[in-house]
Amino acid sequence: MNKKQKNKRKKYSSSKIKIASLLFIAVTIFFIFWFFSISTPTLPSPPLKDLTEGHGISLGVHVVVNRLKNKPYRNIASSQFGFATIDGPAQWLYLRPTENTYNYSGINTVMQFAKENNMPVQLHHLVWGEVNYLPSWLVDGHFSPNKLLDILRSDIETTASHYKGQVKTWTVVNEAFTRSQHTYGLHDWWADNIGHGTTYIDNSFTWARQADPSATLLLNDFNNETENSVSNAEYVYVKEALVRGVPIDGIGMQMHIDATNPPNKNQVISNMQRFKALGLNTYITEFDVNVSKIKGNQDYRDSLEAQITYNMVRACIESKSCVSFNEFGITDKNNLIKSIFNTNSHSYLFNSRYQPTKSFYSFRNAWSME
Repeated sequence: MNKKQKNKRKKYSSSKIKIASLLFIAVTIFFIFWFFSISTPTLPSPPLKDLTEGHGISLGVHVVVNRLKNKPYRNIASSQFGFATIDGPAQWLYLRPTENTYNYSGINTVMQFAKENNMPVQLHHLVWGEVNYLPSWLVDGHFSPNKLLDILRSDIETTASHYKGQVKTWTVVNEAFTRSQHTYGLHDWWADNIGHGTTYIDNSFTWARQADPSATLLLNDFNNETENSVSNAEYVYVKEALVRGVPIDGIGMQMHIDATNPPNKNQVISNMQRFKALGLNTYITEFDVNVSKIKGNQDYRDSLEAQITYNMVRACIESKSCVSFNEFGITDKNNLIKSIFNTNSHSYLFNSRYQPTKSFYSFRNAWSME
């Protein structure tokens, strides 16, 4: 290659670099403009929380710590929802970095936001047997069953006492019945390592009541919206546990709905009512709709999501036994990425730019009816 060819190639490479740099700058400017141009939408009156309270039902939302720095997020959470739900930072993986230390910072951030906006708090979970959300010191500690019970008791007493009087509702034990049946291949780490069936569940509720006597204590699970193997096992346990004096106050139904097989509204109502016959109200604790497996364009997906949302709200209202409805988010954290890759896994009432979706209006209409 002669000198002239080398210079020509060098100029060509330099031009490519300049073009790439300009494209990068343009994309960066566009993203910054896109991000900072987001504002709080103007929404209909009255706010959603007022509509739900008209039915005697509290409306909550899962508040994510790192989203609170976003003004539209804060504004929507505080204006549209009546209570705040804390989830992630309450898991043992983050809450107990070592056996003898607690990290309350994440919980405290949401607690402060809730306090500033007069929002009661629902906190998830005191006990959850998902190994990926348990710290290594616990999982790899080779503790005896009796020692694990001591650790569990200490954690419940410490955490619930720390927030005594500040948490309106605790989900005490989560997913015990789906995991005992290995739904989707899941396991309950606590049950597998402690043994003795449901004894640890009894104990967990007793310890939670002693530590925070005024709080509402929930037994939480998923796939328990209708009568099936999970809800039947839960029903039998609760019926017997109440006779034993276990202080269970309500049934938490997560309601992560698969749009390919949504629950029937009337079957949900019937299931809620049989727990009500035992004296327990129902709390919808983690509502969202998964439309990722639905074929069709986005408009069809959005319409289906809206219809499912409407039906589940109506089930809550018409059951006369559902007292709380918690949305598991305001807007998907990675909604921009979802749009780019045409995915849509968990959808909420607002899109990535905090504009109300079809589900928002469907949700609102469901609450507006008697």
